Amino acid sequence: MTVKFSPIFNSQVVDSLGNPASGWKINSYVAGSSTPQLTYTTSVGDVAQSNPIILNSLGFPTTGQIWLTSGVSYKLVLTDASDVVQKTEDQITGINDTTVTIDQW
Repeated sequence: MTVKFSPIFNSQVVDSLGNPASGWKINSYVAGSSTPQLTYTTSVGDVAQSNPIILNSLGFPTTGQIWLTSGVSYKLVLTDASDVVQKTEDQITGINDTTVTIDQW
């Protein structure tokens, strides 16, 4: 399987006060839907992440980097520890994924 590095949520996530977002969650879905979509922990796409991905005490994914399936667009939803949505990013593809075209015009 071909995967590409996620352009978001691989760096530290912080709350509105700048504190690490400990215990927050990243839920991954097929773009534009509520259908769960797998992400991966390795650049070869052989180890699936948990869904949701839990952030550790430093605000980083507990299971490592986030890799997205090549050719698939994602919706990533960041929630706090109480499952309150903090941010939603839709139509996300991996960095340099040339197998997906998004018509923004």
